[in-house]
Amino acid sequence: MKNIRIKRNQRNPVLKIASISILILVSFGTSYSQSWEIGGMAGASNYHGDLAFNIVPKESHFSGGIFFKYNINEYWAMRPTVSYLKISGSDSNFNEYKIRNLSFRNNIYEVSNVMEFNFQPFSRRSVHNENTFYAMLGIAGFIHKPEAKMDGEWHDLRTAKTERVNYKLIQISVPFGVGFKQSFGDNLILGFEVGWRKTFTDYLDDVSTIYPELNTSTNGVKQFADRSWEVTEDNQPRSNAGDMRGDPNFKDWYFQTAFSISYRFTPIKCAFNKINFFE
Repeated sequence: MKNIRIKRNQRNPVLKIASISILILVSFGTSYSQSWEIGGMAGASNYHGDLAFNIVPKESHFSGGIFFKYNINEYWAMRPTVSYLKISGSDSNFNEYKIRNLSFRNNIYEVSNVMEFNFQPFSRRSVHNENTFYAMLGIAGFIHKPEAKMDGEWHDLRTAKTERVNYKLIQISVPFGVGFKQSFGDNLILGFEVGWRKTFTDYLDDVSTIYPELNTSTNGVKQFADRSWEVTEDNQPRSNAGDMRGDPNFKDWYFQTAFSISYRFTPIKCAFNKINFFE
């Protein structure tokens, strides 16, 4: 029985420290937090990669998302977000790459969590600013699926194995950017932000390394790996096995410009506070 008591006593300090730590964190968050927010954003998304060395405005597409925000204090906030972004690119937008003739679209579903830093104290308190610029940085996970159009239908490029690589469709990225927000009263906040996503994949556009051997490839690879045959006079592909198809050292990026609107929850004013029981 003594051994059992000793083991229990050894565990007690750990439990006490953990409990005290949790209480401190909760009390700290309660003391300094300003509010919770719920909101949405909508705007445009675009891409930078092997099929777009420069930003092409006409390749911008709708993007949107919903978010929760926890305002830690007047300078810092944490924002988990679920977003949808669409990107695309085409060699036809650049004269020097028209003969390569590759193109794609990609629907991206993203879950992120970023920290916002306000450059001015921003909260519902009257002593703080009603607007501020802010910077953000965080981490995100996303699912993507590059596709190409042929004969009026969209085809899965990963399945076609245009470079004989089974790249992963679930990836991570580092979102960062800047924005501006303005409060209207205690609850309504409007904003605008520009956010970039640094990825660690070169296959958002399905283009990265070298051309495969087309003569021994399956029909899917022959059709989508080298589409120069669609724009040549003799309808023959122009690539040789081993020729550079993309630049593997040039990772893909995607980004978003968006307007946001959110509702800031404020403490409920109790009617009993207005009653004077001593009148």
